[in-house]
Amino acid sequence: MDNNRQKELLELLAQAQEEVMNGNEVSTEFARILFPPARKEYELTYYGKEGEQSIISQTFAVPLQENRRFGESTESDWLNKIIFGDNLQVLKTLVEMRHRGELKNADGTDGVRLVYIDPPFATKQDFSNKDSKAYSDKLAGAEFLEWLRKRLILLREVLSDDGSIYVHLDYRKSHYVKILLDEIFGEGNYQNEIIWQKLTSAKSQSSYYSNIKDNIFVYKKTKTSIFNPQYISGKKDEKNYPYIEESTGRKYGSFDFTQSGQGPARRFGNKVLEPPVGKHWIWSQENIDEGMRSNRIIFTQNGTPRVKRYLDEKRGNYLGDIWNDEGVAPLSSNASERVNYPTQKPEKLLERIIKTSSNEGDLVLDIFGGSGTTASVAEKLGRRWITVDAGKLSIYTIQKRIIGIESYKPFAVYDAGLYDNEKLNAFDITQWKQFAMALYNVQPAYHPIKGLSFDGMKDGSPVKVYSPNELNELGAKISEETLEKIYSRLGSSAPSEIFIIAPQGKFTFAVDEYDNDGEWNTIFNILRVPYSMYQKFTENFKGTLQADDTDSVNAVVDAYGFDFMRKPKVDFEIIGEILRVNSFESFSRLKGKENISGFEAFSMLLVDLTYDNKAFNVDKVYYHKDFDENQSIIFDESQIDGQAMFIFVDKFGNEFVTTRGEMA
Repeated sequence: MDNNRQKELLELLAQAQEEVMNGNEVSTEFARILFPPARKEYELTYYGKEGEQSIISQTFAVPLQENRRFGESTESDWLNKIIFGDNLQVLKTLVEMRHRGELKNADGTDGVRLVYIDPPFATKQDFSNKDSKAYSDKLAGAEFLEWLRKRLILLREVLSDDGSIYVHLDYRKSHYVKILLDEIFGEGNYQNEIIWQKLTSAKSQSSYYSNIKDNIFVYKKTKTSIFNPQYISGKKDEKNYPYIEESTGRKYGSFDFTQSGQGPARRFGNKVLEPPVGKHWIWSQENIDEGMRSNRIIFTQNGTPRVKRYLDEKRGNYLGDIWNDEGVAPLSSNASERVNYPTQKPEKLLERIIKTSSNEGDLVLDIFGGSGTTASVAEKLGRRWITVDAGKLSIYTIQKRIIGIESYKPFAVYDAGLYDNEKLNAFDITQWKQFAMALYNVQPAYHPIKGLSFDGMKDGSPVKVYSPNELNELGAKISEETLEKIYSRLGSSAPSEIFIIAPQGKFTFAVDEYDNDGEWNTIFNILRVPYSMYQKFTENFKGTLQADDTDSVNAVVDAYGFDFMRKPKVDFEIIGEILRVNSFESFSRLKGKENISGFEAFSMLLVDLTYDNKAFNVDKVYYHKDFDENQSIIFDESQIDGQAMFIFVDKFGNEFVTTRGEMA
């Protein structure tokens, strides 16, 4: 073992010891590094495959910033969540939330009870319809496998010990993903491969069989998992229940009243009947008496008793792993539940999955939120839920769908990785410090050194956080003299590094590292909020790219790091039946990328035609590609009822929001 590795392990052991001494469990991150799992008998090998330990430990968590809330809730209530952001970073955040005991099922157990994901299928094609486009599925090969694998590893970490995961795929990559799932969850925890018939009939093909099914792999976290058997109607039900009861309209059938094995005679009303030779009546005398009173025993023309059973009392046949019954039929083009979102799955499909692998009050997670089917069904079935997506269209579609459910439970929409700085500065001192430390992955740990208070630890070094309200109250800014006072006060106790976190505008100097030109033994690392490029810890910041008919679209982008919202500047007008964008200016930027700021940075326009001053309900979606060379689209203003709300979104998810009153 080399010295660096030895030093690394000793540091990890010290941190793990500190966790135990503070009464906390050793985090999964530490446990997997210190005690790596045994080598698997076989695994999928490809270029660019990272170690599990590295993925868990190095994935950057981002705090959740509440954007808007729907419904009344108290601080102690569970709050369902729609999260806008890259799901990889959000997953790491959820892992940390689980460690803190913040992911709870109604029965008090930790972790997510059920995960369902419907990721892009690595088809190298666009998923779209005539009105909208959800994402461009451009990843393929090893790149796609590693992209998905990272998320599967973190999904395992958020699952409860009796949790299950359903991974919905098609034929293109399902065989590779099956091997990845065996690696991550263990071959022994594989439960089923469900075949779902996604098309009602095969299409004509000249050289191969038409594909009409998807694959859904089911794995459990450990040896135990929730499984509630489901039942479906049998194909012979119409034949076996051919009669209709006149008084009730209920369908029924008559069934044999005997079983093998000789038995005694029984009384049926005023008759005593012997069973056939070698048979016995299936009911006791007591049950026969009750059956005669309730008309559950009927007689054939020759006087043979039979059992009367109703179709609506039949549980059905046990559900198998081929789902081609009417109960989960694919969505028709005119289905009432359609929300004009590409790749939308039927609610009955998710209802079956959620009922099978969770109970009421259990927490359900979908990190590819899409149209919101998982969240919607979970809400209707009384489950807790979290859904995540990197597309603004998805977020607003899910929001509208949940609001449309009668008596929905309170929920909130959160931003993760892209934040509103105005809302951040409205926090009190404690809230601001907590958010800033989470932003820079600081472990909160209040502790004094030489009477000087520090708020946390980062990479083994102390962190001091100054909130805007705190500095305003002091009437001060952070200068080089401030750092000199800290250094002098600490004296010989000064560590080799100290992190200072404060609002960007509260520093009187520009450098990110300060050690008095090398004269000090301590380097002060300066972390500003906002600090869009996150230069200290990442080489490149990748933003969430919104659908605009380009190759850079949200569903397959790793948005690593964080940024702060910069509202675009938009000038538009509606003239007759034309909506024209006179000017569009975006102020976002990507490090290492050529900046675009004009109309080429425009992604989509979302419109609520009947805005009620309460909640935005998206009615229309217009993409960049829908606008002509004059930056115009056909827009029928007669559809506006009262007032409309317009949300212009740039490529990076920043919004310009405006309303217009009633228009003639």
